[in-house]
Amino acid sequence: MPTSPKQNRSFCEATHRFNIWVGAVSSGKTYSSIERFIYDLKNGPKGDAMIIGVNRTSIQRNILTHLYRQLGFPCPTEKAQMSRLYGRDVWFVGAPDVSAVSTIQGSTLALAYADEATNLPEPFWRMLESRLSVPGAKLLATCNPEGPAHWLKKDFLDNKNIDLAFWNFNLEDNPSLDDKFKQQLKASYTGMWYNR
Repeated sequence: MPTSPKQNRSFCEATHRFNIWVGAVSSGKTYSSIERFIYDLKNGPKGDAMIIGVNRTSIQRNILTHLYRQLGFPCPTEKAQMSRLYGRDVWFVGAPDVSAVSTIQGSTLALAYADEATNLPEPFWRMLESRLSVPGAKLLATCNPEGPAHWLKKDFLDNKNIDLAFWNFNLEDNPSLDDKFKQQLKASYTGMWYNR
């Protein structure tokens, strides 16, 4: 699959504690973030990993189908709560609301991947941050842009004291999209939706 310069750059630069791909729908952020997740599963510090989404169904649809297709392995069923990849346990955790905090308390993680991070409850994110306690642990996350008052923007993306890198993606950063599709998608959105 062809990749864009931004996809390649984000893959190479995702060496921080927090690595966040921000961008429009179909902008190529998921592809490059999953490629980096695979690399870190193989080469990162030893320990458990976690894949997080709003719910287990969205994890299956948005992450696992793409991840396992890229790996060339059979995808776990929608009922599976974990898998083993490259000698480590990889847990699948849905975080639809604040009660999900209790599902990760006590975890010790070397690696985490969060899908649609702006839709996760802030207390869950804070607990996840504390669970990444293996030396060299890191978080990879994707999200669509939200407003300037969103906690992820204020407390993380704009915080210069955190070991964090992020990349802004748009439709032009996905070389696999047909130009006609990109034009139709751009034409179908206006105002806030277009800006996002």
